[in-house]
Amino acid sequence: MTMFQKFVTFVLLVYVSNGALIYRDDIDTLVDYVNNYINYTNYYTLPTDNSDSLTVTDDHIYEYGSYDFIVVGGGTAGSLLARRLSEISDWKVLVLEAGSDGNQFTDIPFMNLYTRNSEFNWGYKTVPQNKSCLGMANKQCVYPTGKGLGGTSIIGDSVYARGNRADFDQWEGLGLDGWGYDDLLPYFKKTEKIELPDYEKDYHGTDGLLRVNYTYPNPLDYDAYLKASQLSGLNSLDYNGKNQIGISKFQWTIAFNTKVTAGNAFLTPILNTQNNLKVVLNAFATNLIFSNLKATGVQFVKDGKLYKAHASREVILSAGPINSPQLLMLSGVGPKDELKELGIEVVKDLPVGVELVDHPVYVGLYIRTNLTADPGTVKSNLELWEKGLGYYTTVFSADNIAFINTKNPGVEPPNVELLTINNPTSVPPATFYNLNDNYTSVFSTFNTLTDFLVYCINLEPKSRGWLKLKSNNPADFPLINPAYLSDTNDEDIQVLYESIQFIINLTKTEPLQAVNATVVAQAPDCEHLREESEKDYWYCAIRSLTSTLYHPASTTKMGTSDSNSVVDVNMKVHGISSLRVVDAGSMPKLVRGHPLAAIWAMAEKIADAIKEEHLI
Repeated sequence: MTMFQKFVTFVLLVYVSNGALIYRDDIDTLVDYVNNYINYTNYYTLPTDNSDSLTVTDDHIYEYGSYDFIVVGGGTAGSLLARRLSEISDWKVLVLEAGSDGNQFTDIPFMNLYTRNSEFNWGYKTVPQNKSCLGMANKQCVYPTGKGLGGTSIIGDSVYARGNRADFDQWEGLGLDGWGYDDLLPYFKKTEKIELPDYEKDYHGTDGLLRVNYTYPNPLDYDAYLKASQLSGLNSLDYNGKNQIGISKFQWTIAFNTKVTAGNAFLTPILNTQNNLKVVLNAFATNLIFSNLKATGVQFVKDGKLYKAHASREVILSAGPINSPQLLMLSGVGPKDELKELGIEVVKDLPVGVELVDHPVYVGLYIRTNLTADPGTVKSNLELWEKGLGYYTTVFSADNIAFINTKNPGVEPPNVELLTINNPTSVPPATFYNLNDNYTSVFSTFNTLTDFLVYCINLEPKSRGWLKLKSNNPADFPLINPAYLSDTNDEDIQVLYESIQFIINLTKTEPLQAVNATVVAQAPDCEHLREESEKDYWYCAIRSLTSTLYHPASTTKMGTSDSNSVVDVNMKVHGISSLRVVDAGSMPKLVRGHPLAAIWAMAEKIADAIKEEHLI
């Protein structure tokens, strides 16, 4: 971080400490606070390594005490898991979180447009790609990963979309007993407190810690798009119910007007009352401690000092699908040849990081209409937000989500998600996507007041990438290669092409024609292909503007054998006792939805398994 960024951060923190977080009813103070934070994110430069977190003032290793359980990562899974473990009053639970706590800015759902360019994002990028991200600077896609209490649920999209029954039944079909849909449904319901006016009651919970709601940003094109979708065979439904194919308002983890994260839902409410739970912020785990193939503790850096904490029962990694595998490999658990090459002593040879999978999303499909949105001002939008209305109550100002099957229309499960974004507030796309100069110029021609964006998401990617260590130094970011659209038969890119054709056909229906809907997508690298072949043009455009939806998984995947998986059916690391990995990295297969809900169900299930094992 530059000196200027540190100064801006200091000014912001002083401002916040003087009351902006407390006096929500003081609208002018709140407006100043939000404007200051937006300006801060505009100047903030994401780090390129972890060196700022790992400055150590002396070589002494300080003792941090002994606990029953140490949870590394207070993120999406770790926050809930720690909450459940701390319910046993005799257990001492330590949570080590590398980031800080959220704040009122991160609580405003719309502001996740900005928080991804802040201290709440680790700052990762992919290695240069050759089949995707071609319109990005240096052919590198951004890879936003949440850093703070709540993890990626702080900067992520807050969409509560569990996936399809088939996803979990496929997990069970891999020999993972107890992971079928019927096994997990009680855990989905346990976490959830649904507050929708209409939903399928057999599929939802009403007493959980996680509030799930609709929001009401009321974009002008909502009715036209909904009617067009219905004419195309998509019925309105509860996509977390019996069926998934159809169209719906988003089910958000948003409470009235506040973004619900794993941190503020599960941990923050009990931090001052749960005496057996200790959450340490800005604590960067550097190494796991082993004794005879048993995990016994964690080494971490905080405030310039190196500490060692001990676990009498278990160490649980919930640092996410990027940081958990990195910590495992730095500690000697991973592909032995790669570890030896970096001078790391091998503790256990396991396929850590070898099967990274992510949902590829095409981000260049803009639709222009004759409707003009009123962007309002920060003050007017905050006044609406305080009433639970308007753009600021929702992420991306998005309001429609649809699931389709481009191969067999109407037949479950879906292979594509369509996510509409109505963004009346401009965020520089060069920053948001890491666009190169050509595509930055193109995106500047889109009108955020008349155009809406449709994210086309492939829910069944065949491509597989990898995650590797850059070095044996925890200060170095890992190397991330999602390898989007790299499958041998081009199935992934074909699915995205089919989804684009679906939207193009949608614009030709009467409801969207009535508002003069036209596709305004442009791809400067591909224009020469338009006259020759529309398909070739779109294939080219897709390779240029396909990016991430923050859904990495399977880097420490669950399986029955240590030859092709890292953890077993209880998410215990193969061949090492007292060590588990509980986060999206342990998913054996990515779900056809947004991982948040599935991660929470996984955490609930493993919490029960831990209690059953240790309370016998």
